[in-house]
Amino acid sequence: MRNLLLLIGFMPLSYAQSITLEELLNNTTQVEKMQRAIEMQSMAMESQNLADSQLEPLTYNQSLSRSTSTALSGFEHEFGFSKELKLGNLQEIEQRQRRLNNEASTLEQKQYIVELKNRVKNSYHQYCLNRDYKETFQNKVTQFNELYSKKEKAYKEDEIAKTELLQIELEKNRLENELARFNQQVEDEKDALLTLTNFDNREQFSCQDLLPLTLNIDIESSSFPITEEAYSKRIESTQVGLKRYENKIDTIEVSAGYLRELERDVYTIGISIPLNSSSRQQEYERASLMHHSSALTLQNETLVLAKEQQRKALIREVKRTYQAVTAQEETINSFKSRLLPLVEKSYKYGESSVVEYLLSQQQLNQLQEQLLEKKRGYYEKLFTLYTISEKK
Repeated sequence: MRNLLLLIGFMPLSYAQSITLEELLNNTTQVEKMQRAIEMQSMAMESQNLADSQLEPLTYNQSLSRSTSTALSGFEHEFGFSKELKLGNLQEIEQRQRRLNNEASTLEQKQYIVELKNRVKNSYHQYCLNRDYKETFQNKVTQFNELYSKKEKAYKEDEIAKTELLQIELEKNRLENELARFNQQVEDEKDALLTLTNFDNREQFSCQDLLPLTLNIDIESSSFPITEEAYSKRIESTQVGLKRYENKIDTIEVSAGYLRELERDVYTIGISIPLNSSSRQQEYERASLMHHSSALTLQNETLVLAKEQQRKALIREVKRTYQAVTAQEETINSFKSRLLPLVEKSYKYGESSVVEYLLSQQQLNQLQEQLLEKKRGYYEKLFTLYTISEKK
């Protein structure tokens, strides 16, 4: 009967949806909203691009005048139309130049999505580490409660002193308070993750898909895909812009008009051609683009160098943290396999005091908490490295 009740008690947890990291990322509303905002901004820039590169509207001119000469008098009426035209593929060039810059801006905004996703990944890993540690700590509290029950029975049978029982009771209370703190911390971290999504707050996280701690980090050296692609588009934009000033004549203005004079009708057709060679404007425009291209190259080189230095520093930190984790694990294993059994055996046979036993347990707890913090630091540095490296 007792086993049946236990099975029923665990049924809701067994059938609850287990949310993986991939499902968490796909359901993160902030990522979805940011992606949508970037799409909307991209569409806005493209519409503005088309608006800025459109031909000037047809111009309509009209005037009315009155003649008051002694010979003839009356009204004269004049109206006309004029229109500027872009020659060749000038309009296409202007649109492409702006479009490449807009695409570069959109790419750069996607860096925020990369950063947000890596923050979510880190939070997921931090939560899972704390949850696993909490479960381990729960087992420790359970074992200590069993020890207290045995010592309480031994005290009632006058086998141990009151002080020994009180010391064990104080440690039991401290461990239970510590467990309550861990429970609250884990629940807070879980709630914080679930608030990023549309999942029900009763659902659980899988925690079976954590990235393994490793010395070999999956990062391509000298590669920043978003930065490099955005830079390429901006450079291409300046090259396209230079084509804008290759032709000596790129626009003309045509006009047509009608003049009604007192004694005749006059029809006019005209064309206006800007003589670009008579001005140094195009020369300065070309020089501006060339200087801008050089500035972009220098800025990109500076940015990539800074990011590369950050990446190398983070890789070293991640590797050092991994080595610290493995060293801490070796220390804990040695402590548990060599020293702790001796202390427990000595205490069991009355060869050492309860204080020595409790100190050894507390020392083990400290070592395990230090290991937890080192693992947390590993993942925090790893996902910062992913963000710097523009790795989703």
